[in-house]
Amino acid sequence: IKKLSDYIMNFAFLYSSFLCFTTGLEKWNTQKLLAIVILLCGSLSFIAIFRNQIAKLIYKIRKAKDHE
Repeated sequence: IKKLSDYIMNFAFLYSSFLCFTTGLEKWNTQKLLAIVILLCGSLSFIAIFRNQIAKLIYKIRKAKDHE
């Protein structure tokens, strides 16, 4: 069931990042500062999709550093 919840979370992050990207692009010409904030939030939401892979990479780097 954990795998299913991970898929649901990834879908939610992906959907929210697409919403943020489209909203940010719509507001780009009229409200630049708001558009930048929304695009930043969309980027962070998109990065959150890869949170498990990023965590595994960090653990590998830390483990390699500890063995040196």
